[in-house]
Amino acid sequence: MARIVFLTGLCLLYATTFAQVADTTYLDEVRVYGIPFTSFSTGSKIEQIKTGESVETLSDKLIDETSLYLKTYGNSQLSSITMRGTTASQTAVLWNGININSPTLGQTDFSLIPLFLMDEISIRYGTASALYGTDAIGGSIMLGQSPARFNTGVNATLFQEAGSFGKWNMGVKTTYGNNRWEFRTKLYRASIENNFPYTSKAVGYSKEQNHAAVLNYGFNQQVHFKISQTQQISLDGMYTYNFREIQPAVTNDQGNETLRDKDLRLGLKYQNNSRLGIVSITTAYANSDQDYYDDATSNTTSQQLTTLATMDVSVGQRTAFRYGGSFSHFAASSENFANDVTDNRGDVFASVKQMIHTNWIINLNVRQSFYNGEHAPFAPTLGTEVYVVNTASNKLTVRGQAARGFRVPTLNDRYWLTGYVPSVKPEDAITVEGGVQWFRSKGTWQHTVDLGMYRTWADQMIVWRMNDDDVWVPSNLQKVNIHGIELNAKATLAASAYVFKGNVIYSYTRSINQKGLNELDQSIVDKQLAYVPVHSGRVSFSVIRDLWRFDSRLNITGLRYTQLDNQESLDPYGLLDASIGKTIQSRKFSISINAEVNNILDAYYENLKNRAMPGRNYSLSLLLNFNDQ
Repeated sequence: MARIVFLTGLCLLYATTFAQVADTTYLDEVRVYGIPFTSFSTGSKIEQIKTGESVETLSDKLIDETSLYLKTYGNSQLSSITMRGTTASQTAVLWNGININSPTLGQTDFSLIPLFLMDEISIRYGTASALYGTDAIGGSIMLGQSPARFNTGVNATLFQEAGSFGKWNMGVKTTYGNNRWEFRTKLYRASIENNFPYTSKAVGYSKEQNHAAVLNYGFNQQVHFKISQTQQISLDGMYTYNFREIQPAVTNDQGNETLRDKDLRLGLKYQNNSRLGIVSITTAYANSDQDYYDDATSNTTSQQLTTLATMDVSVGQRTAFRYGGSFSHFAASSENFANDVTDNRGDVFASVKQMIHTNWIINLNVRQSFYNGEHAPFAPTLGTEVYVVNTASNKLTVRGQAARGFRVPTLNDRYWLTGYVPSVKPEDAITVEGGVQWFRSKGTWQHTVDLGMYRTWADQMIVWRMNDDDVWVPSNLQKVNIHGIELNAKATLAASAYVFKGNVIYSYTRSINQKGLNELDQSIVDKQLAYVPVHSGRVSFSVIRDLWRFDSRLNITGLRYTQLDNQESLDPYGLLDASIGKTIQSRKFSISINAEVNNILDAYYENLKNRAMPGRNYSLSLLLNFNDQ
């Protein structure tokens, strides 16, 4: 109760202050579907990735462009993430500001997120429950659409790709409107046979992958309407269909399992740049329907209805506030539940960002979440940034942050099997981090170096295990200490008619379990968590001349243990890729042709034990853009 009174009073105090201040700064442009809450992420590491130009999944993009590790069950198969040594359930995934992690599993299959239907991806590293709520312990990934421009005319894009092993991808998107309306329509289809050859150590001879075909398709429709110069309303609807033959282990020649996922997401957002601040209200509905087949069909469905309301106010040029709340209703049906189950969750939150000095900013975020009659740990975050050097050509920034995070138990954690309702607590975590970023530009040379360190203490982690009745049940058994180092260095050199770009990313991650499953079992204590590589990195190099471009990248993934006791592991591997492309431009048209070779060295590797991945493969793509706006 004290927390509720504190937050309510804080919000009222902010509102009163805003109403009394006469020098409030008003924003002329209303931004509706931007990346949420990043303006209150002072002291944290944020990375933005360009998307929407090719038909690929979120899993493929993160593997190609970051040093994040994604555990995949095969090519284009189920894919889960680990950020900063945490589990797949400890990364929040938000669509237009709404958490879309499965209410039953508590995580997202990154192979089901089509980036052709998205415009923006923002990755926030580290604990951020004060901003994003449950699951945001290891990190957060925000998916969104670019703001409406309300230009008169038409913009259209056509993408077509053909590749090895029956790969065939296509996508179409159009934007059209006037100074009051804007409509965006996007459609895509992707398929692959996945009949690639491989030779695994577990088998010892060459085989051809079978029963691993995948088919995806879907569409996105957006409607933006400018009510007035200060008000805007937007509708965003997305439907995706995925069918996959579940790739069997390399030791199995008789796979017959299949999985079908149908996902519908609808979002309605109203935004008003009022005299008291920018009011934003979003209501979203998500429906997931999954059929798993293995001799018999098992169906799991879930629905989510969420309303999120925020108020943003700027006071002068030095202070910014945000406060608001959200409410979510979940419902799920599964053969593994005794009955259909429901859950309600609520959040209240507030943020303040203050410029203490021209070169010093601090940021405080607080949040309290409630679920099923319980409350999650109170989650504050305190961050700061100091600009040691701050000129146009030379910037040196030092940052730091301390945060508390949590993860609410999922519906599976609470209602799995025959009506057994375990008393599981929310997962709890404390993170401290710091870093330094140096940007320098001189003549034709430019570089950015970002170095960060972090430490996380995660407690009450939920583990599923057999009880005395030989029934799988969840318990708060695990305690994990995590620390790591992250390096990201970029450089650009313009020389004569050429532009050279280089990028080096490296991550060192130690995620050590501190507690056994029982008092007698100490075999997993002081051991690295399964499928968390200690070392991972990426090196890329690009050469650009006029309208030609050559890109190459080397992704390196270190040894990963497959069990908590660290008795078995997967070998490290490196994947070398290269591509060459050319763009042809006219006044309204541009055509880009790109040829790519992946896994040039034809390395055999596994992301998951005994799940083969393709060797050397090729693709050719065409991107056509028309712009009459």
